[in-house]
Amino acid sequence: MTTRKRLACSQICAGMYLVRILDSWWKSPFFRHRRLLSSHDVRKLLQSGIQEVEIDTAKGLDVSPDAEPLPVKDTQECHLEAEAPPDQDDSSGQEPTSSSPGGKIRLEDEHQEQLIRLRGDTIAALKDMFEGVKTGQVIPHADMQETAKALVEKALTHPTVVAEIILIEHLEQFDPTLYSHVVDTALLSILVGLQLKWNVKQLEEIAVAALLHDVGYMRLPLNLVQARWGSIGIDYSLLQQHVDMGVALINKKSQFSPEIVHIVQEHHAYLDGSGYSTVLGGKPVTDSGTLLGLTDYVDELLSVGNASGSFPVALAIRRVFQEAQKGKFPTRFVEAMIRVLGVYPVGTVVQLSTGEDAVVVKQHPEMSVRPQVKIIRTCTGEILKEPELRNLATHSELKYEVRITKVLDSADPSINLREIFS
Repeated sequence: MTTRKRLACSQICAGMYLVRILDSWWKSPFFRHRRLLSSHDVRKLLQSGIQEVEIDTAKGLDVSPDAEPLPVKDTQECHLEAEAPPDQDDSSGQEPTSSSPGGKIRLEDEHQEQLIRLRGDTIAALKDMFEGVKTGQVIPHADMQETAKALVEKALTHPTVVAEIILIEHLEQFDPTLYSHVVDTALLSILVGLQLKWNVKQLEEIAVAALLHDVGYMRLPLNLVQARWGSIGIDYSLLQQHVDMGVALINKKSQFSPEIVHIVQEHHAYLDGSGYSTVLGGKPVTDSGTLLGLTDYVDELLSVGNASGSFPVALAIRRVFQEAQKGKFPTRFVEAMIRVLGVYPVGTVVQLSTGEDAVVVKQHPEMSVRPQVKIIRTCTGEILKEPELRNLATHSELKYEVRITKVLDSADPSINLREIFS
Protein backbone atom coordinates (compact mmCIF):
# COMPACT_ATOMS: atom_id res chain seq x y z
CA MET A 1 0.00 0.00 0.00
CA THR A 2 1.46 3.34 -1.04
CA THR A 3 1.54 6.08 1.57
CA ARG A 4 2.33 9.03 -0.68
CA LYS A 5 0.02 12.02 -0.93
CA ARG A 6 -0.16 15.09 -3.08
CA LEU A 7 -0.84 18.28 -1.11
CA ALA A 8 -1.19 21.97 -1.69
CA CYS A 9 1.68 23.87 -0.07
CA SER A 10 -0.86 25.55 2.20
CA GLN A 11 -1.58 22.13 3.77
CA ILE A 12 1.96 21.24 4.82
CA CYS A 13 3.31 21.47 8.35
CA ALA A 14 6.44 20.65 10.32
CA GLY A 15 6.86 16.92 10.85
CA MET A 16 5.72 15.90 7.39
CA TYR A 17 8.17 13.97 5.20
CA LEU A 18 8.72 15.71 1.86
CA VAL A 19 9.29 13.42 -1.12
CA ARG A 20 9.35 15.96 -3.95
CA ILE A 21 7.94 19.23 -5.20
CA LEU A 22 5.44 19.15 -8.08
CA ASP A 23 6.90 22.15 -9.86
CA SER A 24 10.12 23.21 -11.56
CA TRP A 25 13.20 22.23 -9.54
CA TRP A 26 14.45 25.78 -9.99
CA LYS A 27 11.73 27.08 -7.67
CA SER A 28 12.80 24.70 -4.90
CA PRO A 29 14.49 26.19 -1.82
CA PHE A 30 16.23 22.83 -1.26
CA PHE A 31 18.94 21.06 -3.20
CA ARG A 32 17.82 17.67 -1.84
CA HIS A 33 14.09 17.26 -1.43
CA ARG A 34 13.62 14.10 0.65
CA ARG A 35 13.56 15.37 4.22
CA LEU A 36 11.59 15.59 7.43
CA LEU A 37 10.23 19.13 7.31
CA SER A 38 11.11 21.57 10.08
CA SER A 39 9.22 24.83 10.72
CA HIS A 40 12.01 26.66 8.89
CA ASP A 41 11.63 24.34 5.89
CA VAL A 42 7.88 24.98 5.79
CA ARG A 43 8.43 28.76 5.74
CA LYS A 44 10.91 28.41 2.89
CA LEU A 45 8.46 26.32 0.87
CA LEU A 46 5.60 28.77 1.42
CA GLN A 47 7.84 31.67 0.34
CA SER A 48 9.06 29.85 -2.79
CA GLY A 49 5.81 30.12 -4.73
CA ILE A 50 5.54 26.36 -5.15
CA GLN A 51 1.90 25.27 -5.30
CA GLU A 52 1.99 21.51 -4.71
CA VAL A 53 4.23 18.89 -3.08
CA GLU A 54 4.23 15.16 -2.44
CA ILE A 55 4.67 13.72 1.06
CA ASP A 56 5.08 10.22 2.50
CA THR A 57 2.83 9.60 5.48
CA ALA A 58 4.78 6.47 6.45
CA LYS A 59 7.80 8.59 7.27
CA GLY A 60 6.15 11.67 8.76
CA LEU A 61 2.90 13.31 9.79
CA ASP A 62 -0.29 12.94 7.79
CA VAL A 63 -2.44 15.82 6.62
CA SER A 64 -5.09 17.00 9.04
CA PRO A 65 -8.23 14.76 8.82
CA ASP A 66 -10.48 17.75 8.14
CA ALA A 67 -8.36 18.98 5.23
CA GLU A 68 -9.20 17.99 1.67
CA PRO A 69 -6.19 16.36 -0.02
CA LEU A 70 -5.59 16.80 -3.72
CA PRO A 71 -6.27 13.69 -5.84
CA VAL A 72 -3.26 11.50 -6.57
CA LYS A 73 -3.49 8.94 -9.33
CA ASP A 74 -2.97 5.33 -8.19
CA THR A 75 -2.39 6.42 -4.59
CA GLN A 76 -4.15 4.84 -1.60
CA GLU A 77 -4.03 6.92 1.52
CA CYS A 78 -2.77 5.51 4.78
CA HIS A 79 -3.44 7.62 7.88
CA LEU A 80 -0.95 7.29 10.71
CA GLU A 81 -0.85 8.68 14.20
CA ALA A 82 1.04 11.95 14.62
CA GLU A 83 4.38 10.65 15.75
CA ALA A 84 8.01 10.88 14.67
CA PRO A 85 8.79 8.61 11.69
CA PRO A 86 10.64 5.37 12.40
CA ASP A 87 13.34 6.11 9.81
CA GLN A 88 14.11 9.80 10.05
CA ASP A 89 16.10 11.25 7.19
CA ASP A 90 19.63 12.44 7.80
CA SER A 91 18.38 16.02 7.61
CA SER A 92 16.79 15.59 11.03
CA GLY A 93 20.20 15.77 12.62
CA GLN A 94 19.57 12.78 14.89
CA GLU A 95 21.73 9.67 14.98
CA PRO A 96 19.81 6.41 14.58
CA THR A 97 19.99 3.97 17.42
CA SER A 98 21.60 0.57 17.16
CA SER A 99 19.36 -2.39 16.62
CA SER A 100 18.00 -5.00 18.92
CA PRO A 101 17.83 -8.69 17.93
CA GLY A 102 14.12 -8.18 17.26
CA GLY A 103 14.67 -7.23 13.64
CA LYS A 104 15.17 -3.46 13.68
CA ILE A 105 17.66 -1.99 11.26
CA ARG A 106 21.21 -2.08 12.57
CA LEU A 107 23.12 1.19 12.96
CA GLU A 108 25.39 0.49 9.99
CA ASP A 109 22.42 -0.42 7.78
CA GLU A 110 20.71 2.82 8.76
CA HIS A 111 23.79 4.80 7.72
CA GLN A 112 23.80 2.91 4.42
CA GLU A 113 20.16 3.77 3.78
CA GLN A 114 20.78 7.43 4.54
CA LEU A 115 23.76 7.53 2.20
CA ILE A 116 21.86 5.77 -0.58
CA ARG A 117 19.08 8.37 -0.24
CA LEU A 118 21.63 11.21 -0.23
CA ARG A 119 23.31 9.85 -3.36
CA GLY A 120 19.98 9.30 -5.13
CA ASP A 121 18.60 12.72 -4.21
CA THR A 122 21.80 14.42 -5.34
CA ILE A 123 21.71 12.60 -8.68
CA ALA A 124 18.07 13.63 -9.21
CA ALA A 125 18.77 17.26 -8.28
CA LEU A 126 21.80 17.45 -10.57
CA LYS A 127 19.75 16.04 -13.42
CA ASP A 128 17.22 18.85 -12.98
CA MET A 129 20.00 21.43 -12.68
CA PHE A 130 21.88 20.23 -15.75
CA GLU A 131 18.66 20.16 -17.78
CA GLY A 132 17.94 23.72 -16.64
CA VAL A 133 21.32 24.80 -17.98
CA LYS A 134 20.11 23.85 -21.46
CA THR A 135 17.44 26.53 -21.22
CA GLY A 136 19.81 29.23 -20.01
CA GLN A 137 19.42 28.85 -16.25
CA VAL A 138 22.34 29.94 -14.08
CA ILE A 139 24.04 27.25 -11.98
CA PRO A 140 22.86 27.83 -8.37
CA HIS A 141 26.02 28.55 -6.36
CA ALA A 142 24.48 28.30 -2.88
CA ASP A 143 22.82 24.95 -3.63
CA MET A 144 26.03 23.48 -5.00
CA GLN A 145 27.88 24.57 -1.86
CA GLU A 146 25.16 23.07 0.32
CA THR A 147 25.26 19.67 -1.33
CA ALA A 148 29.09 19.62 -1.31
CA LYS A 149 29.03 20.23 2.44
CA ALA A 150 26.48 17.42 2.92
CA LEU A 151 28.63 14.97 0.97
CA VAL A 152 31.76 15.96 2.89
CA GLU A 153 29.97 15.67 6.23
CA LYS A 154 28.83 12.12 5.48
CA ALA A 155 32.27 11.12 4.20
CA LEU A 156 33.94 12.48 7.34
CA THR A 157 31.53 10.57 9.57
CA HIS A 158 31.27 7.26 7.68
CA PRO A 159 34.09 7.00 5.09
CA THR A 160 34.04 3.20 4.87
CA VAL A 161 30.28 3.06 4.37
CA VAL A 162 30.44 5.76 1.68
CA ALA A 163 33.05 3.75 -0.25
CA GLU A 164 30.93 0.61 -0.01
CA ILE A 165 27.82 2.45 -1.21
CA ILE A 166 29.60 3.74 -4.33
CA LEU A 167 30.69 0.22 -5.26
CA ILE A 168 27.45 -1.55 -4.35
CA GLU A 169 25.30 0.97 -6.21
CA HIS A 170 27.45 0.40 -9.30
CA LEU A 171 26.68 -3.31 -8.98
CA GLU A 172 23.02 -3.23 -8.01
CA GLN A 173 21.79 -0.66 -10.50
CA PHE A 174 24.30 -0.11 -13.25
CA ASP A 175 23.60 3.43 -14.42
CA PRO A 176 26.43 4.97 -16.45
CA THR A 177 24.76 8.35 -16.81
CA LEU A 178 26.36 11.74 -16.61
CA TYR A 179 24.56 12.53 -13.35
CA SER A 180 25.55 9.40 -11.44
CA HIS A 181 29.10 9.77 -12.80
CA VAL A 182 29.62 13.28 -11.41
CA VAL A 183 28.15 12.38 -8.00
CA ASP A 184 30.30 9.25 -7.63
CA THR A 185 33.36 11.19 -8.82
CA ALA A 186 32.67 13.80 -6.13
CA LEU A 187 32.30 11.16 -3.40
CA LEU A 188 35.45 9.34 -4.47
CA SER A 189 37.39 12.62 -4.60
CA ILE A 190 36.34 13.43 -1.04
CA LEU A 191 37.33 9.99 0.24
CA VAL A 192 40.76 10.08 -1.41
CA GLY A 193 41.24 13.66 -0.18
CA LEU A 194 40.53 12.43 3.35
CA GLN A 195 43.26 9.81 2.99
CA LEU A 196 45.61 12.58 1.83
CA LYS A 197 44.67 14.53 5.00
CA TRP A 198 43.16 17.48 3.17
CA ASN A 199 41.25 19.99 5.27
CA VAL A 200 37.47 20.50 5.09
CA LYS A 201 37.76 23.58 2.86
CA GLN A 202 39.82 21.62 0.31
CA LEU A 203 37.35 18.72 0.44
CA GLU A 204 34.34 20.98 -0.14
CA GLU A 205 36.17 22.74 -2.98
CA ILE A 206 37.02 19.48 -4.77
CA ALA A 207 33.43 18.26 -4.21
CA VAL A 208 31.94 21.34 -5.91
CA ALA A 209 34.41 21.07 -8.80
CA ALA A 210 33.63 17.37 -9.23
CA LEU A 211 29.87 18.02 -9.30
CA LEU A 212 30.42 20.66 -11.99
CA HIS A 213 33.27 19.16 -14.02
CA ASP A 214 31.13 17.71 -16.84
CA VAL A 215 28.37 20.33 -17.02
CA GLY A 216 29.77 21.44 -20.40
CA TYR A 217 28.30 18.31 -21.97
CA MET A 218 24.93 20.06 -21.74
CA ARG A 219 26.04 22.32 -24.59
CA LEU A 220 26.98 19.43 -26.89
CA PRO A 221 24.59 17.48 -29.16
CA LEU A 222 22.64 14.83 -27.25
CA ASN A 223 23.70 12.01 -29.58
CA LEU A 224 27.36 12.87 -28.95
CA VAL A 225 26.92 12.93 -25.17
CA GLN A 226 25.13 9.59 -25.25
CA ALA A 227 27.84 8.15 -27.50
CA ARG A 228 30.44 9.19 -24.98
CA TRP A 229 28.93 6.70 -22.55
CA GLY A 230 29.80 3.46 -24.24
CA SER A 231 30.21 3.93 -27.99
CA ILE A 232 33.29 4.01 -30.17
CA GLY A 233 34.26 5.92 -33.30
CA ILE A 234 33.19 9.32 -31.96
CA ASP A 235 34.73 12.77 -32.51
CA TYR A 236 36.92 13.22 -29.43
CA SER A 237 38.08 16.69 -30.51
CA LEU A 238 34.48 17.88 -30.23
CA LEU A 239 34.01 16.10 -26.91
CA GLN A 240 37.06 17.88 -25.52
CA GLN A 241 35.21 21.17 -25.92
CA HIS A 242 33.04 20.24 -22.95
CA VAL A 243 35.74 21.64 -20.64
CA ASP A 244 35.67 25.14 -22.18
CA MET A 245 31.89 25.06 -22.37
CA GLY A 246 31.68 23.99 -18.74
CA VAL A 247 33.95 26.83 -17.62
CA ALA A 248 31.77 29.31 -19.51
CA LEU A 249 28.63 27.97 -17.82
CA ILE A 250 30.25 28.03 -14.36
CA ASN A 251 31.37 31.63 -14.86
CA LYS A 252 27.95 32.77 -16.09
CA LYS A 253 26.66 35.20 -13.45
CA SER A 254 27.92 32.92 -10.71
CA GLN A 255 29.94 33.25 -7.51
CA PHE A 256 32.17 30.20 -7.93
CA SER A 257 35.76 30.84 -6.91
CA PRO A 258 38.64 30.98 -9.44
CA GLU A 259 40.08 27.90 -7.70
CA ILE A 260 37.02 25.80 -8.60
CA VAL A 261 37.09 27.02 -12.19
CA HIS A 262 40.80 26.15 -12.37
CA ILE A 263 40.19 22.61 -11.09
CA VAL A 264 37.53 22.04 -13.76
CA GLN A 265 39.90 23.33 -16.44
CA GLU A 266 42.56 20.84 -15.35
CA HIS A 267 40.56 17.66 -14.89
CA HIS A 268 41.71 16.11 -18.18
CA ALA A 269 45.39 17.10 -17.82
CA TYR A 270 47.74 14.40 -16.54
CA LEU A 271 51.22 14.63 -15.09
CA ASP A 272 52.88 12.81 -17.99
CA GLY A 273 51.60 15.39 -20.48
CA SER A 274 48.80 13.22 -21.82
CA GLY A 275 45.20 14.33 -21.78
CA TYR A 276 44.30 17.95 -22.40
CA SER A 277 43.76 21.15 -20.44
CA THR A 278 42.22 24.57 -21.09
CA VAL A 279 44.53 26.31 -18.61
CA LEU A 280 46.68 28.83 -20.44
CA GLY A 281 50.45 29.02 -20.05
CA GLY A 282 51.19 25.32 -19.52
CA LYS A 283 51.32 25.65 -15.74
CA PRO A 284 51.86 22.50 -13.63
CA VAL A 285 48.65 20.70 -12.72
CA THR A 286 47.51 21.43 -9.16
CA ASP A 287 46.90 18.68 -6.62
CA SER A 288 43.15 19.29 -6.79
CA GLY A 289 43.12 19.14 -10.58
CA THR A 290 45.21 15.97 -10.46
CA LEU A 291 42.88 14.30 -7.94
CA LEU A 292 39.76 15.17 -9.94
CA GLY A 293 41.46 13.84 -13.07
CA LEU A 294 42.25 10.58 -11.30
CA THR A 295 38.78 9.98 -9.82
CA ASP A 296 37.07 11.00 -13.07
CA TYR A 297 39.27 8.54 -14.96
CA VAL A 298 38.64 5.69 -12.49
CA ASP A 299 34.86 6.14 -12.49
CA GLU A 300 34.86 6.15 -16.28
CA LEU A 301 36.78 2.86 -16.27
CA LEU A 302 34.13 1.40 -13.97
CA SER A 303 31.23 2.75 -16.04
CA VAL A 304 32.49 2.56 -19.62
CA GLY A 305 36.02 1.13 -19.68
CA ASN A 306 36.83 0.61 -23.33
CA ALA A 307 35.40 -0.96 -26.48
CA SER A 308 35.22 -4.35 -24.75
CA GLY A 309 33.25 -3.08 -21.76
CA SER A 310 33.73 -1.72 -18.26
CA PHE A 311 36.51 -2.89 -15.94
CA PRO A 312 36.01 -4.85 -12.71
CA VAL A 313 37.03 -2.51 -9.88
CA ALA A 314 40.13 -4.49 -8.89
CA LEU A 315 41.42 -4.52 -12.47
CA ALA A 316 40.68 -0.81 -12.90
CA ILE A 317 42.73 -0.05 -9.78
CA ARG A 318 45.54 -2.28 -11.03
CA ARG A 319 45.56 -0.46 -14.37
CA VAL A 320 45.65 2.97 -12.72
CA PHE A 321 48.48 1.85 -10.42
CA GLN A 322 50.49 0.70 -13.43
CA GLU A 323 49.87 4.05 -15.15
CA ALA A 324 50.98 5.85 -11.99
CA GLN A 325 54.26 3.92 -12.17
CA LYS A 326 54.75 5.42 -15.64
CA GLY A 327 54.05 8.96 -14.38
CA LYS A 328 50.44 9.59 -15.37
CA PHE A 329 49.24 10.03 -11.78
CA PRO A 330 51.02 10.59 -8.46
CA THR A 331 51.67 7.20 -6.86
CA ARG A 332 50.65 8.52 -3.44
CA PHE A 333 47.23 9.52 -4.83
CA VAL A 334 46.65 6.04 -6.25
CA GLU A 335 47.84 4.44 -3.01
CA ALA A 336 45.34 6.63 -1.14
CA MET A 337 42.60 5.40 -3.47
CA ILE A 338 43.59 1.79 -2.81
CA ARG A 339 43.28 2.48 0.93
CA VAL A 340 39.77 3.79 0.27
CA LEU A 341 38.52 0.99 -1.99
CA GLY A 342 40.79 -1.89 -0.94
CA VAL A 343 43.08 -4.07 -3.00
CA TYR A 344 40.03 -6.24 -3.71
CA PRO A 345 37.11 -3.79 -3.54
CA VAL A 346 33.57 -4.69 -2.47
CA GLY A 347 31.81 -6.47 -5.33
CA THR A 348 34.96 -8.03 -6.78
CA VAL A 349 34.50 -11.64 -7.88
CA VAL A 350 37.55 -13.68 -6.90
CA GLN A 351 38.91 -17.20 -6.80
CA LEU A 352 40.37 -18.50 -3.55
CA SER A 353 43.34 -20.78 -2.98
CA THR A 354 40.80 -23.48 -2.06
CA GLY A 355 39.46 -23.39 -5.63
CA GLU A 356 36.19 -21.79 -4.50
CA ASP A 357 34.75 -18.68 -6.15
CA ALA A 358 33.58 -15.79 -3.96
CA VAL A 359 32.43 -12.17 -3.92
CA VAL A 360 34.09 -9.57 -1.68
CA VAL A 361 31.44 -8.10 0.63
CA LYS A 362 33.42 -6.25 3.31
CA GLN A 363 36.90 -4.81 3.71
CA HIS A 364 39.14 -5.62 6.65
CA PRO A 365 40.39 -2.27 8.05
CA GLU A 366 43.93 -3.52 8.69
CA MET A 367 44.33 -6.38 6.18
CA SER A 368 43.16 -5.18 2.76
CA VAL A 369 44.20 -8.42 1.01
CA ARG A 370 42.04 -10.48 3.39
CA PRO A 371 38.49 -9.12 3.18
CA GLN A 372 35.21 -10.81 4.09
CA VAL A 373 33.77 -12.78 1.18
CA LYS A 374 30.70 -14.81 0.32
CA ILE A 375 31.45 -18.19 -1.24
CA ILE A 376 29.19 -18.57 -4.30
CA ARG A 377 30.70 -21.62 -6.04
CA THR A 378 32.44 -24.69 -4.62
CA CYS A 379 35.76 -26.03 -5.86
CA THR A 380 33.83 -28.59 -7.90
CA GLY A 381 31.88 -25.87 -9.73
CA GLU A 382 28.60 -26.23 -7.84
CA ILE A 383 26.77 -22.93 -7.33
CA LEU A 384 25.61 -22.52 -3.73
CA LYS A 385 21.93 -21.67 -3.20
CA GLU A 386 22.88 -19.88 0.02
CA PRO A 387 26.27 -18.08 -0.27
CA GLU A 388 28.57 -18.82 2.68
CA LEU A 389 30.14 -15.89 4.55
CA ARG A 390 33.84 -16.30 5.24
CA ASN A 391 36.34 -13.95 6.88
CA LEU A 392 39.72 -14.41 5.19
CA ALA A 393 41.47 -12.49 7.96
CA THR A 394 40.28 -15.07 10.49
CA HIS A 395 41.27 -17.96 8.27
CA SER A 396 44.77 -16.51 7.88
CA GLU A 397 45.38 -17.38 11.53
CA LEU A 398 44.71 -21.09 10.97
CA LYS A 399 47.29 -23.72 10.03
CA TYR A 400 46.18 -23.45 6.42
CA GLU A 401 46.05 -20.09 4.63
CA VAL A 402 43.07 -19.15 2.51
CA ARG A 403 43.97 -16.33 0.15
CA ILE A 404 42.71 -14.70 -3.04
CA THR A 405 44.53 -16.02 -6.09
CA LYS A 406 42.67 -14.50 -9.03
CA VAL A 407 40.15 -11.78 -9.98
CA LEU A 408 37.29 -13.24 -12.06
CA ASP A 409 34.87 -11.75 -14.55
CA SER A 410 32.03 -10.05 -12.68
CA ALA A 411 29.88 -10.24 -15.84
CA ASP A 412 29.51 -14.02 -15.46
CA PRO A 413 25.74 -14.60 -15.99
CA SER A 414 25.71 -17.34 -13.34
CA ILE A 415 26.62 -14.79 -10.66
CA ASN A 416 23.77 -12.59 -9.36
CA LEU A 417 25.47 -9.76 -7.51
CA ARG A 418 22.16 -8.06 -6.75
CA GLU A 419 21.02 -11.02 -4.66
CA ILE A 420 24.32 -11.14 -2.79
CA PHE A 421 24.00 -7.52 -1.68
CA SER A 422 20.22 -7.45 -1.22
